[in-house]
Amino acid sequence: MDENSIATVRFIGRKEEDAQQLSWLLSNAANAKFSFEHVACLDDFAKAARSQNGDVIILDLTEKSENRFDAISLLSQKIPQTPVVVMTDEDEKVGREAISKGAQDYLIKSQLTTDGISRSLLNAIQRHQGHRRSAETAPLLDSATAVLNRLPIGVILVTADSKILFFNGKAKRYLEQGDGLVVGADRICRATLPGESRALAKLLADTLSPPDDTKSEGDFAISLTRMESDYPLNVMVAPIGTGVAGKGAVLFVSDPAEPVELSIETICRLYGLTPAEGRLALGLTNGHKLDDLADEWGVSMHTVRSQLRQIFRKTDTSRQSEVVKLILTGPAALQATPLL
Repeated sequence: MDENSIATVRFIGRKEEDAQQLSWLLSNAANAKFSFEHVACLDDFAKAARSQNGDVIILDLTEKSENRFDAISLLSQKIPQTPVVVMTDEDEKVGREAISKGAQDYLIKSQLTTDGISRSLLNAIQRHQGHRRSAETAPLLDSATAVLNRLPIGVILVTADSKILFFNGKAKRYLEQGDGLVVGADRICRATLPGESRALAKLLADTLSPPDDTKSEGDFAISLTRMESDYPLNVMVAPIGTGVAGKGAVLFVSDPAEPVELSIETICRLYGLTPAEGRLALGLTNGHKLDDLADEWGVSMHTVRSQLRQIFRKTDTSRQSEVVKLILTGPAALQATPLL
């Protein structure tokens, strides 16, 4: 609710004097604008199901009855988009139980003030809208998580200070092993060795700093020592812009002892690459460095770099990490499975 909008408050209760008191108190609110309506009959109101965005209901629960909490359930079913704040007598237990039944807040009749009512209603509206957005987006987030869990490489989203926001199933396995990468109770992503942990933090800071033409692509990748394996964990870092959590990055984590089998033919078809360029793109996706691939294939670094430039041009990217991100979030990766 912004400062220029008006929230319609509907008081559902039998007592006219209570309605008059609430109306007068809300008319003096300095931090928001309210319009007020008195509804004497709950059943008639529920049948009509009248509501507008931003509305809030004050429900009178001062009258003792065995089924008074049923009104909260009824309103939640008929007009789920509207938050409910209950008004009680001195007994705060009634208010707390009302919240457990679905109310957003409660008011104590003998303690009513303009500031208290206004704050309670505004908080109820905002809290209810947040709950609705969470419920509406939950299926989409679940689907997105399922897709990321199918990727054949670890994906970790972190804030600028290395705090983990999300990790997929593959990354979860690496973190649980605690060998190469670990996460503590503070949710900070660290390397197992202190020196490499500092290097990883610096790598993240450098990745999120303004572009520097003097930095090579190797500056955004690191190999982390593992005590229980002869092979390190390869980590490539790419920025993911800004959002509600601020600037952050994605860490692509791969195990060179566990290469993933992507279809070079599919990669080439999706991005218009030649077989040699597709082979290089797959090598990068598996966490290999350019000089290692050049040695393995018996070609010069000039050839490999020339192929990389063509990949950048055809995929509209400018960094190796961007190529990896493109492939791993595309349809080719969804069909990939670890090699046994």
